[in-house]
Amino acid sequence: MRGLWAEEVSYSYGDFGIDGVSLKVNPGELVALIGPNGAGKSTLLKLIYGTLRPHEGRVLVDGRDVHRLSPRERAKLIGFVPQNHVPTFPFRVLDFLLLGATPELGTFGAPGEKHRKRALELLKTFGLEEYADKPYTSLSGGQRRLLLTARALMTSPNYLLLDEPTSELDLKNALLVLQTVRKLANGGVGGLLVIHDPNLAYLFADRLVLMKNGRILAQGKPGEVFDEKLLSEVYGVELRLVDCSGETVLRPKLEV
Repeated sequence: MRGLWAEEVSYSYGDFGIDGVSLKVNPGELVALIGPNGAGKSTLLKLIYGTLRPHEGRVLVDGRDVHRLSPRERAKLIGFVPQNHVPTFPFRVLDFLLLGATPELGTFGAPGEKHRKRALELLKTFGLEEYADKPYTSLSGGQRRLLLTARALMTSPNYLLLDEPTSELDLKNALLVLQTVRKLANGGVGGLLVIHDPNLAYLFADRLVLMKNGRILAQGKPGEVFDEKLLSEVYGVELRLVDCSGETVLRPKLEV
């Protein structure tokens, strides 16, 4: 039974909670979680990856309970790119990337030539090859995000979860990440990403999931979720759908 899905997942802390959320990501499908700050998108992503354990419900990956997998088993199946990562040691960029191969290695194993080749290919994909021998701590915030995305791909996972993968990136590199994830989905990888820009979600995702206050308000194909009234209410600002050279674009109503 292929797929990554949450079944009636609930989780609460303080005054906030995820309330009975069900969501499935199919192999070869790219799903985007959208919604305002504090909607619960990042929390849901952590529940699906297994960083957090739901108080109710369960999360399955290809028919297996995520929370019954060892961290090594889980990392082989699911790649995860966190929203924030604070470097603690000045690893070489190449060595930091090779750490992503750890789930494939034995207890005392070390990365081999195939891992090094894979790492170099990923550095090239994300335009970081010239930084291979530089300290990870010397990279900019955007470059670190690119490297974190590359590291999540070291084990060629079946599913990829990304929490705000375009934050701190300029337009060129934001598109690079999204185009890479889109290609992975076209090749059979299931992708789930949290993204703040609904327009980018519309352009790249197969399905949008709109959240607010820990609940899913709507999900479906981008054209089905892009509803002016619904999105205006959720985001708290008057929005308009406009046609831009054949593409639908969401834009705020400007007061001048």
